[in-house]
Amino acid sequence: MRRVLPIVAAAAVLLGVVAPARADCAQDITTMQTRLATLDDSAKRHELELLLAKAQDDSNAGRAKLCADDLRHAEALAK
Repeated sequence: MRRVLPIVAAAAVLLGVVAPARADCAQDITTMQTRLATLDDSAKRHELELLLAKAQDDSNAGRAKLCADDLRHAEALAK
């Protein structure tokens, strides 16, 4: 029992750190989807749709760093 408590405590801390990151990523995805509607270039719009779909998948899977990378690429493409 004494071995399990530190593991459970560590897991609780990690979940506390990851949960806000997932929420931020989801909010950023929504923001980028709004910007997507303003693009005139259909090729850029399609590429952004793919990047945002990948970011959503990464966010749902708890891969916050990959989601952030996807959003960074989308931001660069939208400029």
